[in-house]
Amino acid sequence: MTTPAHPPMTFTRMRALIRADLARRLVLEGAPPTLRRTLGLLPRPGCAAVVLFRLNQWLEARRLRLLSKLVELVLFYWARVELHPGAQIGPGLVLPDVGGVGIPAFARIGERCTLTGPVLLTIGGMEGIDLAHDRIVLGDDCVLGTGVRILGAVALADGTQVKPNSVVITSTTHPGTVLAGIPARRRGNLPLETIQQWNPLRGEPLSVASPVPQKPETAGAIA
Repeated sequence: MTTPAHPPMTFTRMRALIRADLARRLVLEGAPPTLRRTLGLLPRPGCAAVVLFRLNQWLEARRLRLLSKLVELVLFYWARVELHPGAQIGPGLVLPDVGGVGIPAFARIGERCTLTGPVLLTIGGMEGIDLAHDRIVLGDDCVLGTGVRILGAVALADGTQVKPNSVVITSTTHPGTVLAGIPARRRGNLPLETIQQWNPLRGEPLSVASPVPQKPETAGAIA
């Protein structure tokens, strides 16, 4: 699992992250990466939430707190998500258009992660938690299904797949682990290569879902 320290949120980095997020969404939807298609994503709540989250991080880095709070309000009342600007999330993030997502400041999320429906990550109020050090950590290419709850200082390995309505309270150490249940337990493992070539939005291989060839780093994971 790779969780490198994130560089400062400059305008250049913000723009690069937004481009990576929208490009991956286009890949998963099998749409050509044209300017028209990209602009067509912006009114959709899930895509707008990702863009506003990146913008909010840049505003926080510039200490523009009033504007940051306004963006948080837009995120909550329009996109119906709560994304704390303190969360560290790698490029290629995909969020659902139905809202209901909660990601706290204590989350560290890798690249190309996908949330297919309402998901809650929470760490505050849990017994034995030290907010100065404990974090929720998701590796690269993780997929969280609809209704997933991650409670406490949990670390999920690269490619972890969490099935819908599962409650995760323990960490995983093996890449490609499949979790399901309440509490979530290991149901098997998948090769990372398979996960990276799977489309969690369509439930089919990327080679079928996308009309254009895709690089491995833009691929998704199994839902």
